[in-house]
Amino acid sequence: MSYDWHGTNTATEGSLEFFEEIDKRFFSASPFFQGNKPFGGLIPFESVAGKRVLEIGCGQGSHTQLLASAGGEVTAIDITSRAVELTRQRLDLYGLSADIREMDAENMTFADGEFDFIWSWGVVHHSAHTDRILREVARVLRPGGEFRFMVYHRRSLDSFFKVVRGVLTGKLLRSMSIDEILSFYTDGYLARFYNRAELKNLVADNGLQVREISILGQTSELLPLPGKGKFAALKCSLVEKIPQHISEWALSAAGSFLFAVAYKNGPDTS
Repeated sequence: MSYDWHGTNTATEGSLEFFEEIDKRFFSASPFFQGNKPFGGLIPFESVAGKRVLEIGCGQGSHTQLLASAGGEVTAIDITSRAVELTRQRLDLYGLSADIREMDAENMTFADGEFDFIWSWGVVHHSAHTDRILREVARVLRPGGEFRFMVYHRRSLDSFFKVVRGVLTGKLLRSMSIDEILSFYTDGYLARFYNRAELKNLVADNGLQVREISILGQTSELLPLPGKGKFAALKCSLVEKIPQHISEWALSAAGSFLFAVAYKNGPDTS
């Protein structure tokens, strides 16, 4: 979650300038991330204050900071010590507090029903056992609590081009499956992709109910061409010229993210 795949963030890692550059790139990557407050259309900041909030996969801490600044009683976990340390450094720089822990989301150590709201952005689909994470979410979420999360969308324009690329490079002929091709061209050691029905079933089979699933994406997907350096700069300049309403329309139909809002059945005890 550094948005620095080619090492162009020259600020010292862990510095204020380092985190500001990450957020500048991250929050401008999609029209769905923008607004009066970054991610204001996806995170219910107005209802977070005073609530017990869990973030699964804090990464570089961008969302942890947003949740903590909204007044949430935030606990954030990540499977890597580096992410935990960087998120702690970020919060210290901004004068915010949260409980940041190194922890595997497949086996969380929290008590049953401990959290009112759980957030995870682009994390659970990298697990070898995504169903285990969903079961753990259902366990630590209070009855009536809400889970909002993003996973990769199988029926997106980006997925289509990944498959085409895999076919043209002979990966399909070398017995790689479609899922393996998608994962090969995606960040992380492992990446899972879902369509709406698959995601709804995954949630329902593990103790939660889907309230809604929407399609999102990043503007870079509108010109799905590989490259870096001057070629990447040209691509970015062309994408920036696409009107926002056209970007939103295209990405809401064929973007690479599925964003789910799920809840746990039972009386609301808030």
